[in-house]
Amino acid sequence: MAMKLFNTPSRYKRFSFYTRFYDERKERLELKKKQYEDLENATEEERKAIFREQMRDSWAMGKEREGAKLQSNIRILILIAVILILGYFVFNGLEQIESVVFRLME
Repeated sequence: MAMKLFNTPSRYKRFSFYTRFYDERKERLELKKKQYEDLENATEEERKAIFREQMRDSWAMGKEREGAKLQSNIRILILIAVILILGYFVFNGLEQIESVVFRLME
């Protein structure tokens, strides 16, 4: 009886969760592929409309990049200013920090 207890294989429950992955880039590429396939059979007006849409998309991407660059530059300037202020107080003495803090609290 004891030998049978040790020889039984362990039966564990498997966790069967299949991950779902959404690839926005792949979907966008498939949409553009479909547009180009439709472009071969499209009229002149439809081609103009598709070209306008592509231009609008490229301009929108440029504006997003410009906004991101501006935010990045502002952060860098703030960090440089903080480092310069801290460096000034370190090199000129810590006594001035107390007087500045007291002035700000008043």
